[in-house]
Amino acid sequence: MKLKKTIIGIALAAVFLLSGCSQKEKKADPVLNKTQVVQKMKKGFKSGQVIQSVTLGTDTSNQAAIANTTFGGDSTVYHITNQTSSKGKTRSSEEWVNMNNVYINGRDTWYKADLEKLTGHSYADLTDAIMNNHLITNPSAELIKAYKLKRNKNTYTLTAKISDKALMKKAATPIFDTTPQSTGQAKVFKQIQKLGKYKSMTVKAVVKNNKLATFNVFVNMKLGKMMTVKVGQSYGNFGSHDFLKVPTNTTNAKNLPTTDNNKKKK
Repeated sequence: MKLKKTIIGIALAAVFLLSGCSQKEKKADPVLNKTQVVQKMKKGFKSGQVIQSVTLGTDTSNQAAIANTTFGGDSTVYHITNQTSSKGKTRSSEEWVNMNNVYINGRDTWYKADLEKLTGHSYADLTDAIMNNHLITNPSAELIKAYKLKRNKNTYTLTAKISDKALMKKAATPIFDTTPQSTGQAKVFKQIQKLGKYKSMTVKAVVKNNKLATFNVFVNMKLGKMMTVKVGQSYGNFGSHDFLKVPTNTTNAKNLPTTDNNKKKK
């Protein structure tokens, strides 16, 4: 009988010890306030994916330029799928960009060119717009003040609605500057910036398990009486391309033929 009681006592003690360990393992993370969540967001990222877009619309039609970009690597490289749609037709192209060149997929052949001469923006512009995005890494006091915070367990969502024209212009300019796929398109975007009127901006950041999970910004403009303009930047898949490199077959590219070169051959 004494032996039985002893065994039962040991068993109960073991249960209490195990439950104590379990409680320690399940200790919840401290709840973060808005300032702390912003600090988590500001840590930035090494790689990920971003979709930049400029959309012009009327009551009857839409035109859009979209750059879907994966980025990463020790010396950041960018793998870009460009898409332009107008009047129901869509045109796509594939590019790789590093510090030296832009490499363009010409179906059976890869071509290389100077990014700035081809598009109107440089590698440094692209890096500032994507990797050094000030809305993420160095948000203004006005933006932080406008943020509203919601929490669901270890997921924190910051949302803001902005009407300050200076903030909207500062957010939209890097997107306008780095989404063009040609110098001609870059000139059109400059005109839109010059003539358009900023109306509103929405910003949304999601921090999950102490890391930035997604970030979105959309700026709305009015161009004349009939046309609207929407400029957007959407990030996700952070940390998924830390070792991204331009493929070897791509770097063995031919020089992109130019109009000047064609004239010389004639």
